[in-house]
This record gives sequence, C-alpha cells and structure tokens, in this order.
Amino acid sequence: MSIGTILHNHATTYLDPYTGHEVTRLTEPDHTCHHMYFYNRMTTADGKKLLYCAELNGERQLYLMDLDTGDALQLTEGPSLEDYGGLITADDKAVIYQQGNALWKVDVATLARTCLYRAADGWNCGNWGTSEDNHFLVLAETRRDTLPDLTGKKGWEFFPIVCAAKPLCHIVYLDTLTGKSHVVVVDHCWFGHAQLRPHDPDTILFCHEGPYDMIDARLWLVQSDGSNYRCARQQPSDLIITHEFWMPDGHQFAYVRRETTGAQEEAICLMNPATLKEETLMPCQPYAHFICDPQMQYFAGDCQGSDTPIHLQGQQGDSQAVRNNFIYLVDIATRKEIPLCWHGTSWTAAHGSPQDAHPHPCFTGDGKRLLFTSDKDGKPAIYQVKL
Repeated sequence: MSIGTILHNHATTYLDPYTGHEVTRLTEPDHTCHHMYFYNRMTTADGKKLLYCAELNGERQLYLMDLDTGDALQLTEGPSLEDYGGLITADDKAVIYQQGNALWKVDVATLARTCLYRAADGWNCGNWGTSEDNHFLVLAETRRDTLPDLTGKKGWEFFPIVCAAKPLCHIVYLDTLTGKSHVVVVDHCWFGHAQLRPHDPDTILFCHEGPYDMIDARLWLVQSDGSNYRCARQQPSDLIITHEFWMPDGHQFAYVRRETTGAQEEAICLMNPATLKEETLMPCQPYAHFICDPQMQYFAGDCQGSDTPIHLQGQQGDSQAVRNNFIYLVDIATRKEIPLCWHGTSWTAAHGSPQDAHPHPCFTGDGKRLLFTSDKDGKPAIYQVKL
C-alpha cells in the first residue's frame, strides 16, 4: 500500500460492563493498530482527526483518521519507520515523523515531504519532541557501536541489558526553520524522552532510561546551550519514577512516584523546573502512563492491575483476569479518581513491540474524547471514550 491510500475503518460501540460508559473500538482487532506515543500531539486541535499506526501485510505505516467516519489517509511508505514517533504540527497542516534515521515533515494536503534532520553517521535517532510552535526540536541519540548485541531479544529483556551497557548518548537541539543543530550534552548513559518546556524552548526535560533500581536517577534538566545540566530529583533504589511530561502551560512537569518498600504508595507529583520543589498532588492507582488534557482539567492514567513494574509484567505469566486494569479519569480540581472503562490489555510484547499492548491513554485536542490502545479483543486496537 502506498501514500495516499484510504483505509475504511469500521467502529464498534459497546457499554463497558463495569462502569456503564460507552466505549467505541475505532479499528478492527484483526491487525495491529496503535496511536502515537501518549504525550505527542496526535490529534488536530478540534479533536476530529487522529494520527495512528496500522500494520497491514506485515508493514507498519502512519495514517490520519477522521474520527467521525473512520476513513484514514496513508501518510508514509517504505521500511524503517518509527511507528510511535510522529506528531501533528501546531497548524494541523503537516505531520512530523521519524523514518530511516531521519526526521521528516509531510504536508497533509499535498503529501509532499521534506527532510528536517538526519542523524550523523553511527548515531541512532531516539525519542524526540518539539516546541509548541514546532520551531525547535530536541532528540536523544545513541552511538550505535556502544549498544549491546540484542539478537533474539524481543521483549522487555532488552531493558536492563541496554541500561547496564551505558551506551554513549547525546541530546541534539534543532532549529527546524534553519536546519541548524548542535549537541547539548553527551554522556555514557542511556538517554530518553527528550521534551521541550512549553513557552520556554530553552529548557529540556529528559530521562536517564532503564529499570528503576539500576539508574542513578530518572529526571534531568538542561538548557539548550548545555548549561545547568542538573538532576531534578534524587532517586533511591526502592523508588519508581515514571513517564514525566510537561503540563500544557509549562509551569510544572508531572510524573508518578511509587515506593516499593514501606507504605508502597503511588502518587501524582508536580515539579517546578526552576525551584525543583516537588508537590505531591494526590495518591493514585498504579499507573503505567498518565497524561493531562490540553485544558488542564483532568489527568488520565492506565492502571496496571498489579504493583509489578511494567517491564517485568510480561514475564510473570499474568492472565487476562479482570483485575484493576482500568482507565482512570482524575479530576484535578477535586482530586478524585473515576474509573472510566476496563482496558483489559495483556501488557505483553507478543505483537512485535513491548509498547504495542500498552494503553497509553491520551486526550483529543478539544478535550472531549479519550483514546487508548488494548489487545483485549485480539490484536492491539484503538479505543475511544467520549467524555
């Protein structure tokens, strides 16, 4: 299938048997589909179109779906696509994505594409993000010859192996208008999840990646010129900190903190990047991922149904039993958690990637719908709940 092809998805609507809320499966579970990584801008501002990945005939490509009709336009073709690394630009007119160790921009109307950036020889592109106007882009890259041999490693077993190898990584800062880029910081440490602060593209948030009991600390900040490289929070070996993201107004970034000893409480936390003061907003369910809506009224989280860290769950023989595998909506003002629906995913890497069966809840741009991925009906499919 080629760029410009139209897919006709057929939606199925049902009432969640545990909450009574209406849920719609947007894609069929006979082939793998998932939306983009959960903090990427994957819907248009009006919430009517969704950027997602579909695997057809053994090939994964990106599509732009009309959420009302189910029709989807194919935007990419060819090999070496990073199927989670895509976002819709701020003007809703283009999509930026990663393919062939380069970053590309495709015009949705004309389907013409341009190369924004190509990694230097010997380096692999990693996680990346842009400023809210897409002027600046930041990405984590890894020196290929410092990575361990992962032959035969298809699941989460790669996670501690890469972390222990301490590959050479750096953060690259790109001006997308001029094409000029520079290296911000370099270290023998696995870097990931590079994100620019909203309304302040000079401040970069990224993580030291790996199992919680192997890394020095997860949360790190640095300025775009490489100055003020700092650990945002000390992390004892019995503390899990995960999936940090910037709040939409840029005033703070958020994450979940879970103790593995003592009270073993999980909590939603916020931090000011200037003062590094941590605010504990509220206790919460054991979320694998959570995110804020654009209007800053709600958080949404995908409960793991278990206190087992996510990179270990697939190794535990976890069943599809009805556990606390729910999508929760958190009212920020009242600090109340509301079970929205049962996602029922397996959390396994059976479909080709450790990420494929992760719900990765996210809000549409208008804040009126919540999207998530689950393999509860077969292969991973995309689901929608109207709020």
